[in-house]
Amino acid sequence: MGKTDKSAQSGSLILVCVAMVTGVLMGAMLTSHKGGNEPSRNLQGKMGEVMQLVESKYVDTVDIDSLSEHLVAVMLGELDPHSMYQSARETERTEEMMRGNFEGVGIVLHRDGDTTYVGQVLDGGPSDGVGIMPGDQLLKVDGVNVLGMKSDSVVARLRGRRGTKVKVAVDRCGEQKEFDIRRGVVDHTTLSFSTMLNDTTGYIILSSFAETSYDEFHAALKQLKQRGMRRLIFDLRGNGGGSLSSAIGIANELLPAGSLIVYTQGRHQRRQDVRARMGGMFTQGSVVVMVDEASASASEVVSGALQDNDRALIVGRRTFGKGLVQREFQLDDGSSVLLTTARYYTPSGRCIQRSYDQGTDKYYSDYVQQVIDESYADNPTVHITDSTPYYTVGGRVVYGGGGIYPDKLMPYRKDRDYAYYNQLASQGLFNKVAFEYVRKNAAKMLSQYADAADFVKRFQVDDALLHRLVEAGQAAGITPDNHSLQARRRLMTNMIKANIGFFLFGNDAYFGVSTQEDDDLKQVMKMKI
Repeated sequence: MGKTDKSAQSGSLILVCVAMVTGVLMGAMLTSHKGGNEPSRNLQGKMGEVMQLVESKYVDTVDIDSLSEHLVAVMLGELDPHSMYQSARETERTEEMMRGNFEGVGIVLHRDGDTTYVGQVLDGGPSDGVGIMPGDQLLKVDGVNVLGMKSDSVVARLRGRRGTKVKVAVDRCGEQKEFDIRRGVVDHTTLSFSTMLNDTTGYIILSSFAETSYDEFHAALKQLKQRGMRRLIFDLRGNGGGSLSSAIGIANELLPAGSLIVYTQGRHQRRQDVRARMGGMFTQGSVVVMVDEASASASEVVSGALQDNDRALIVGRRTFGKGLVQREFQLDDGSSVLLTTARYYTPSGRCIQRSYDQGTDKYYSDYVQQVIDESYADNPTVHITDSTPYYTVGGRVVYGGGGIYPDKLMPYRKDRDYAYYNQLASQGLFNKVAFEYVRKNAAKMLSQYADAADFVKRFQVDDALLHRLVEAGQAAGITPDNHSLQARRRLMTNMIKANIGFFLFGNDAYFGVSTQEDDDLKQVMKMKI
C-alpha cells in the first residue's frame, strides 16, 4: 500500500487539467550532491547572515529549519516550473516511485471524506490471501484508532520494514475483523495493461516511466510478438513521464540501430546524443502511439523519437510540453534538490518545452487555457508557439515549442451525447458508485468470479446500478439527461463495470472492460498503416 485509489477514467476537460497540474512531471536522472563554488558560498553567507538576524532579533519565535526549507523551495521555484526542493520524506517517496517498489502491506487505500477504506488488495502482495477485502473500512492499525486520520498518517502506520507484522482492524458491513499482516516488498508496476486486440495487433498501456518500466515493456513486447503481433498500439495517454533512461530503453526496442533517439544539452553540459543500439525487438512492424495533453516528459521523448524517425504514427492531442531534464542532488539531511540541468531535443532538433518566462503560475494557467482552446479543434497544429519547421528523416514537417503535435488529431467529443457522461465522470461518480457496490458485495463477487478475465466476461451492470449513478449525479447537482443517458448507456454501464473490476481485480479487469468502449482506440484500430 502507499497510494490512494486513482483508477483511470475518461472524463471531462477540467478533470484532465487538474490531474495534469498535480501530476508527476520530473524525467529525473539521479546523481550525487557535490560541493558548491565560490559564488554559492557567498550566497550561503548572505542567507546565513539574514537567518541569524531572524533567529536573534525577530519579534516572534520562528522554526528556523522550516523557514530554511521554505526559502530554498521559493528560490528553486523562481528558476523554472520543474526545479524543486524535496523534504527527506518526499525524496523517499520519489525514489520509491522511480524504483518501482516499496515495503508495506500491499493494499491500495480509498478515501471517502475522512474515512479510509481498503480500495484494492494487490495480487501477490503481503495482504493477498490473509482475508482482508476491498471495501473494508480501516478502524485501527496496531491498536491506534485511524478514524478521521489523514491518508499520509494511515500510510505511515501501515508501512514498515519487510518481515515485520502489523495488526489491522476493519469494519466489514457492520462486522469487525482483525488481520495480522507480515509486511513485504510490494512491486508497483507501471505497465498497466497489455493484450492482443486481434490476431495481429498488440496493445500496451504504460502509466509512467520508472526504473522497472523498460523491463516490463520488454517482457510484454516479447509476449505479444510470440502471439503473432505485427502492429503495436502503444498508449501513453495520461503518462506524465519519469525515468529518462527507461524512455530511451523503450524507444531502443522500436527503432532501427543507429537511429538518434534524443539529445540533451545545457549550459554546463555539452551535447550528448543517444542512439538506438542493435537488437531492438520490434523494429519492423507498424507502430501507433496514443498521446494526449497529460502525456509529458519521458512520454514526449519516446513520441518525439518515433515521430522524427518516421517510425510511428502519433495520434491523439498535443502533449504537455516538458523538455527540461532534472537531476536529483542529495543533501546531507536526506532531502534533495531536483535541479534542471539540461534541455532535451528530439532527433529533428525540436525543443518541445513550453515557455515559462512569465512564472510558474502563468505556465500552468496557460496550459489549462491551451487545453480548453484546443479541446474542439480540428487542426493538430492549432496555436503553434514555434513556427520554425523541423523535418523528420523522411522529410515531413513537424513543429516544436510546446509539446508533440499529433500526426492524427483526435479531439474531444463534440456532440451533446457526451455532456451528461462528462459531468458524471468529472465528479468521480462512476468510481463512487462502483465502490459503494464493492463495499456491499466484495465477498460474494470474489467467490463468484475466478479472476479478472472471468469478471470481464460474465459480470453485467443492471438497471439498479445505473439508476444509482443517476441518483448520485442528482445529489451532486447534475440534472439527469435522458437523451444522453440512452445514447451513451453502453459507455456508462461500461465505466461502472470497469471501476468495480478495478477494485476487485486491478488493472486487468479495469482496462479489459474500459477498452471495449474506448472510441479513440476504436478509431486507431480502423486506421490502415
